[in-house]
Order: sequence, then C-alpha cells, then structure tokens
Amino acid sequence: MTASIPSLPPQIQQRYNAKLLSTPERNLVHMLFAVPVELPDNQGFIDRQSRYDRLDLFPVPLDDAQTNPPPQQLNRVDVDCRVRVYATYIVLTRQVTITNEDPVLNSAAARLGQALRETQDVLVRDQLESSASIINCVGGVNGDLPTEMAISDVDDVVTVLQNNSAEYITNIVEADLKFGTSPIGDSYGCMLTTRMIPVLNNITGFVRKFQYPNISQTLATEWGGVNNVRFFISEQGSVTPSASLLGADIANCFVAAKESYKVVWQAGGKARFIYLPPGYNNDPCMLRHTAGCSFYQGQCITNDLWIQNLRSTGI
Repeated sequence: MTASIPSLPPQIQQRYNAKLLSTPERNLVHMLFAVPVELPDNQGFIDRQSRYDRLDLFPVPLDDAQTNPPPQQLNRVDVDCRVRVYATYIVLTRQVTITNEDPVLNSAAARLGQALRETQDVLVRDQLESSASIINCVGGVNGDLPTEMAISDVDDVVTVLQNNSAEYITNIVEADLKFGTSPIGDSYGCMLTTRMIPVLNNITGFVRKFQYPNISQTLATEWGGVNNVRFFISEQGSVTPSASLLGADIANCFVAAKESYKVVWQAGGKARFIYLPPGYNNDPCMLRHTAGCSFYQGQCITNDLWIQNLRSTGI
C-alpha cells in the first residue's frame, strides 16, 4: 500500500489555529459632522428645533417727518426629526456553545456591535443621499454628466456654501518648515466612497494627508484635502449605480458645513447589547441562547443650504 497526502486522516492533514482572522470593518464617516442631540425620555419621539430667518436690511433713512417704516415679519422655521427603533439578534444553540472551541458568544457580541455601528452610519448616509441639494461636477474631461471631479468643481461647491453663510468645520492647518508639506485652509468636510480615491489623487493641487504640516489634526478616515475641502472616505460611501448620462456609476460626495445635519438619540434607547441565556423566549428545555442589539435613532438635515451633494463619475 502506498501512503500519500490524500490518504492521511484529517487529524494529520490539518491543525486548528485558535486565533481568529480579522473581520473587515467599514470606515464610519457619515456621522463625523452631525450635531448630536439627546431626546429625553417621556417627552415624545419627535425632536423639534427651530430657527428664525434673517430680517431684511434697511438702508433707506427715515424722512424728515420721522414717518415709521413698514414693519417686517419675523418668520420661524421648525425642523422635526423622528426617532425610530432598530434591532437585530442571533440564536445560538446551547450545543454549539458547549462543544465549540471558539468563544462563540464573545464573537457574536463583537459582530453585533460592528453591525450596529455600521447600520447607524448607513442610516445617516441614506438620509443625506435622499435629501441633500445636488451639484453636478462639470469640470472634468470624460464627457459624461456629471463628469469626474475637478478642482473647479471643488471651488464651485465651496462658493455655494460661502454664499449661503455656511461656517467651516475645521480650522486652517498652518504651514511649517517641513520638507514636502503644504498648508490646508479652513475647510468643509466631504464624506465619500473609497472608489473616489483615484479621482481625488488626480485633482490639481490635491494634498494627501501625509503632506499636512501637522498630521495630529487628522483622522484615520481622512484621505487628503484641496483648497477649502477635506475628504473622508468609506467603503460604504454613497454610490448611485448607472445613473450618469452615459450610464456610469455616480459617487455622491456630501460636502457639509457646521450644523448642517443632526443625529437624535432617545435617552433611554441608546445602543445596547442584550443577552438572554437558555430558558428564555419559550425555551423550556434550555436549548438556545439569544444575543441581540438595539438602538433608537433619528437623523435629518437641519439646513438645506449648508450641505451639498457634489456628484461625480470616474469611479
């Protein structure tokens, strides 16, 4: 009899490595610039905030008779944000947990936590995608509509936000006596898909994060900046498939100013992990564990003029 590799028993062919492989985790960028609001318990499920519109200027002087000018009307705008409940859970048989070498419940808790945070981020992303004002890139050269993002498109969206009196989110990163670095101006924040990386790198004057004079003022998700916009990337950034004039995918790049959108949580409904041992949920023979998570959240744009969806192809 000839002994070969396939004829060896499984116990000899393989060894189980107890160290688990890493689970891919997505960047969470869409809540970076949101205003956090906590809704107290027992006070409903809709958070309402209001602002008063600016009054008209009055550059005309009164006449010599001191006649009263016409009155102005004070106008208030109410913005409502409804909190909703989100939850999920998994079921593990007791047989699995007492026979498996892995710490299955620990792994379940970690994956539930990951799914929870990524779900929160996606909810905000979808809100921005459905509600933010749209500006199409037109400065590129690919002949599509929108085109790929160019420096002129970045300047256009900055101009729109500045014309709307939108405040910057980050302060200037001043120049320093360091070789190969470049200063970054006061900036708005842009949240976009990782598929835009080649487009960003080809924008004239784009500064990669490692070229900042002070990288201590950056986040792991930041890719770089140009003029007055800094870009934060995520693999679950917003993409509209086959939506351009030529049928290409469109990247929705959300350029946000300070206080442009908010996320509301219920005080008594913050993110939580729920574990029930065998014997609960109509389990008289104590055969199953359940592990779940839940959170209460609402999200909305608070000022349409202060956040723009700069749409780009080339991804």
